[in-house]
Order: sequence, then C-alpha cells, then structure tokens
Amino acid sequence: MAINLASTYSDKVAERFRLGSKTEEASGRDYEFSGVKTVKIYSINTVATGDYGASGTSRFGTLTELGDTTQELAITQDKAFTFSIDAGNNAGQFNIKQANACLKRQWDEVCTPEIDKYRLAKWAAGNGLPTGTTVTTSKDGTLTKSNIVEKIFTASAKMSDDMVPVNGRTIFIPEMTYVNFKLADCVIGGAQLNEEDIKKGYRGTIDGMRVVTVPSSIFPENVNFIIKYKNATVDPVKLKNLRVNKNPMGIDGDVVEGRYMYDSFVLESMCKGVYVSSTAST
Repeated sequence: MAINLASTYSDKVAERFRLGSKTEEASGRDYEFSGVKTVKIYSINTVATGDYGASGTSRFGTLTELGDTTQELAITQDKAFTFSIDAGNNAGQFNIKQANACLKRQWDEVCTPEIDKYRLAKWAAGNGLPTGTTVTTSKDGTLTKSNIVEKIFTASAKMSDDMVPVNGRTIFIPEMTYVNFKLADCVIGGAQLNEEDIKKGYRGTIDGMRVVTVPSSIFPENVNFIIKYKNATVDPVKLKNLRVNKNPMGIDGDVVEGRYMYDSFVLESMCKGVYVSSTAST
C-alpha cells in the first residue's frame, strides 16, 4: 500500500461520502446468539376448531398432543480487518492519520455497507428457511411511474391478507426506482422527518410503511423493492471487537484491528413477513 508523505502543509483530510446503516432499524433482535454460533428456534403449532359435543367422552373434539417445529440457524459471517499507522510515516504527514478516526472511517465506509448488502440479499432469498418454504415473491417486471404505486399497494394488501401486522413494516427500495414513485400520478405525502431519519435513508411513509431508499450498489439484483416486517427475521451481530493497539511489539505506532460476526435469517413461522417484488415478468 502506498504511503504518500506530505511536501506542503495541510491538516485537512479529503473525506469520502458515508451513509449510516440502512437496515439496522428494521433488523430482528428477538433471539440471542450470545456465547453460541447456532440457535434452535421453536415454533408452536395450533389445532383446528370443531363443534362442541354435548355428550360422550370427547366433547371438545379428538385429543391430540400439541406439536411444534424447529429451525436451526448458524452464523456464517466472521469478518476481520487490520492496518498499521507507522509513527514515522504519520509524523511525515503531519499526524493526519488518527487511529480512532481511521477505525470509525473503516467501519462506516466498508463494514456497514457490507452488512447492509448482505442483509438485504438474505432477506430477499429467504435465508435459513427449510426446503419448500419461501418468502412471498411477485414477478412484477420493471416498475415505471405508471405502475409502481399499484405494485406497492398490492404488495401491502397481500401482506395484510396474510395477517402480517401493518405496524413494523419497512419498504426498502433503490434510489432510482423511488424516482418513479415520486413521478407517479398518484403519490401519498410523506411524514415529517428529522435529520437522523434522513441520514438513515427514510423518505416518509407509503401505505403506513416506513420508506428506506437504498443505493443500487448494495441492493439485490433483479429486485424492485423489499417489504419487511421487523420481527420476521433474525439478524444477529454476535461479535463486534474494534480496537487500537498502541505501540505493540514490533511496531512503532498504532495497529488497528476489527472483528465482527453477523448473519441474517428469515423465520419460518413469519416468512410471509417478507415480500419481494422482482424485475422478472409474469
């Protein structure tokens, strides 16, 4: 990696654009992975109802043992990074490389978009679901300003028909696709947003759902939008160790290290809580 020593004085660093996490607020946190990389999740079955019988020994119906299903989830993503900041080189650059600031820059510009991209892809793919179980997918083709409102409202109605609560839904949509929504003939006004909302990509509401616009570079290919109910997924970040080692053995300067473990899964019992509109035609 090149080290460019300063020849004229400048205490300014040309920063790049960085975005906050697009997915964190909508991530599921109902299950703990602390101390383990695998967790087994139980779902309890229900039974059908029938007519009460006024005589006999089975007046409430045939007695059966209540069943259950299990879903075993294992964290697969174990990532790390490291870099050094030599004291001599840094002095020759007027100490522009402050270790803590560089660590934050690494997390904001590299790690956060990586996690967002992974989550969106795994939500859309129904990661963790057993064979034969899928998220709801609709082949809507490429959306335009003429049909995007109808497709979004239809998706929302389908989720409501599947008993998915309205409260807790978020729609993730690429920035350029959202342009078609803004240009559509029928547009629903957005909610008042504060500065923190705007940083996270919120663009108001559509049919009661919070809208998060996402750069196409981290959005799944061939997907128009994703609607997700918050608790329909499990999105653990089991380990997040970020540290600056001051003058470790063999290095005159700082060594920055980071390790983080994470994954994303769709719960079998709530798979209808993820809706994916694809660019494929019906």
